[in-house]
Amino acid sequence: MRDIIFLVADGEMQATVEGFFENQAFDQRLQCTRFEFDTKQDLIKHPRKDAGVYQDGHNLLKSYIGTHQYAVVMVDFAFNDNLEMMDYEQFCENIKAKMLKAGWPEERFFIMAINPELEVLMWQNDTKRIESVFDFQGESGGLRAWLQERNLWDEGLIKPQDPKAAIDIVRGQCWGRKKTHSQIFKRIAKDVSFKGCEDESFNGLLQQIQVWYPRRYA
Repeated sequence: MRDIIFLVADGEMQATVEGFFENQAFDQRLQCTRFEFDTKQDLIKHPRKDAGVYQDGHNLLKSYIGTHQYAVVMVDFAFNDNLEMMDYEQFCENIKAKMLKAGWPEERFFIMAINPELEVLMWQNDTKRIESVFDFQGESGGLRAWLQERNLWDEGLIKPQDPKAAIDIVRGQCWGRKKTHSQIFKRIAKDVSFKGCEDESFNGLLQQIQVWYPRRYA
């Protein structure tokens, strides 16, 4: 039986997972025992994006109960009008109930519901680590200060108030070679340290993987 099957909602999430596992030291970054990951066998993208993952991702994963030990469901919370109409906790509980009904035991899956969306994972309180990804040329105060001057990052917040808009604005600058969202996400996932990450969904996944594959010491 293989290790973890990842169900993602779109190409940006796919690139993020691929980038993370392309780092040969992924097990050290996760602080867990090394496990196998193969893009072709352990990663699937739902054709109907976030809504598809939410509505019937459990059906897609049903056929993997016998082939994979664990499953991770990755989905953005902020699609359609969820931010205004749905409670985040209830959103997660709904997916969990569907996974249980599909036959996945609770201890064998994790729901990584990113609030509000994937872009929030790309920002860090200290932007120095990601500035080279955006080809930011180092104005005084760094990229964070650059965004604050344009009212895209409130001084009291640890991340931009609209993470997706902030990335789009930065991508729109004539800094270096133009990159797609997927290229940016993949490079950050592969090369940038996530120490100090305060995102609840990511830290929850990190802790769950450490439970599934606890670190062993000689």
